[in-house]
Parts: sequence; structure tokens; C-alpha cells
Amino acid sequence: MPRRFLPALLLLAFMGIGACSVTSGRQTGAEQRFEYTWPQMGATFKLVFYATDTLLARRAAQAVVDRVDTLNVILSDYRPDSELMRLCEQAGTGQKVAVSADLWRVLHLSARYAHRSGGAFDPTVGPLTRLWRRARHLQELPDTGRIEEARALVNWENMILYRNPRRVELKNKGMKLDLGGIGQGFAADECLRVLRRFGIKRALADAGGDIALGDPPPGVRGWSVAIPDQFAPAPLLLSNCGITTSGATARYLEANGRRYSHIVDPRTGWGVSHRVLVTVKAPSATEADAWATAISVMGKSNWEAMKNRYPRVKVWAGELPLGE
Repeated sequence: MPRRFLPALLLLAFMGIGACSVTSGRQTGAEQRFEYTWPQMGATFKLVFYATDTLLARRAAQAVVDRVDTLNVILSDYRPDSELMRLCEQAGTGQKVAVSADLWRVLHLSARYAHRSGGAFDPTVGPLTRLWRRARHLQELPDTGRIEEARALVNWENMILYRNPRRVELKNKGMKLDLGGIGQGFAADECLRVLRRFGIKRALADAGGDIALGDPPPGVRGWSVAIPDQFAPAPLLLSNCGITTSGATARYLEANGRRYSHIVDPRTGWGVSHRVLVTVKAPSATEADAWATAISVMGKSNWEAMKNRYPRVKVWAGELPLGE
């Protein structure tokens, strides 16, 4: 499940990491810094944490990698054998499909942010994202009629969640789920949750730009995170939160003098064409990821009208710089 955008968000703590490498130090004693990178979900995952024991650190890191691998098998809309895609195969059949705790949780959170954003974030946007993926590959705009056909299948309220037992019903035949706007943030949060099981709290996980931050490194007030210069010229010092940046600089289609982002507006069916750049800080990477998607669609002015309802969410939004 690829990241919608590899953001202009430089994590200073990650400079110089090698693939699956560990910084060496004493085997036990004072806290040491450990660093890992590995590919998954169409992105590069990066993990930095502090621990007092090398063997414990390696066990914890392997547990994190295994956890992310499991989430990919559950949440991917690229793998035909994923749990998500098997659920989509039952759309419109009237079946209430039993699902795992992980999938139910992500769909439950997705429905929450779809409701809060007025549908600017919508996990049922899959028919449209598939159409626009093909359009980018062919470098031509999709047919208007096909956009309308796909848009008719998009409505998060037609995704019915049942709690006891955990089941999901997709009301209409042809519905497709796409969790690309929340899945990697959820995976980043899960990385930190796994580390906490090993007693590791000073940690940071970057899931292709969706960043989850735990307690800060020893002796400092926070992790040093730089966001786009137009928002903050100096790095922010952050801990125990999530942060991500979204925009249309990585994947888009240029046609008829306009740029259409890979971020699709579920309400219109069209790729976002306004040159928005958004950074979101929230209590979790999951929430930051979902709001970054929603605000990229709804625009800064619509967020300003509703931001007082979500005081723990900090948003920087503006236009992409010229040339981006």
C-alpha cells in the first residue's frame, strides 16, 4: 500500500542510516541508539530507538518488522490476496464478512475521519483511485463517464461495521476500499506499540513519511523534525505525537494545462488540482495521516472553519512553491 506522497519532511534523526543496520555500542549498560530501515507498503520504513541491550534491541526490531509485514498482508489494496481485497470481493453480496481485529480497527477509524471530514477522507474511494492510477500510467485524463460510474460507488456510509462479532458489509457491488490515506500512519503507530512491549519508549517510526514519535532521545526535549520552510524555518522538537506532510509533488497527471494529484476528491471523483501543501501534527500518526488526506482535499479555508472542534490537531497549510 504505497504512500500517497513522500513528503517534504526531513527527519534529521535518520541521516546516514543503512538498510537494516544497527549503530554499535556497548552491549549493555547506558542507552544506545539503534537504527533500522526496510522496504514495505511501497515505502521505506525507518526506525530509531534507544535501548540498553543489543540483543533486546534486535529482538524488538524484528518484532516491529514482522508486525508491519502482517499489516501489509491485511491492509494492502495492491495484493489480491490481502484481507482487504478479499473483503472487497464480497461487496454487494449481502454478506456480513468476519474480519480481523486489525482490519476492523482501521476501518472503524476510517469511518470516524470520514464522518468528521464530511467525506473529504473516504476509505471507499478505491474505484476512483484505481481509475486515476491507470490515467497516470497512460498519461491521459480518465473519461468523464467512467469517473461518474466510479464515483457512484464511493460512499463511506455504505460500509457497515458490526462490533460483536467483528464483521463488515459493503452494500454495493463494485465497492473497493483504499486505506492509503491512513494505513501507513496506523503502521507507524503500531511500530511504537510493539517497541513498548519490550520496554522501549524512546523511539521514532517513519512509515514513508507518516511519522510516529515516542519519548524523546536521552538529554533532549524532543525529536528534531523539519517541515517545509514556508511553515517553519527551524526544525520542531516533538515527542509523543504523529506528524506528516501531504502534497502533489510526487505523483500527478498533467493534462490541459492543469496538474491532477493522485489524491482524489471522493466527492467529485477528480484528482485534486489545487496546489495544496499540508503538514499535520496530531496525537497519533494515524490521525495525522487521515487529516492530511482530508485537508488536501477540502482545502485550508474549510479546515479553518472546523479546526476549533479538534484543538489537539495542528495544521500548516499553504500553496506548493512554484516549480514543485
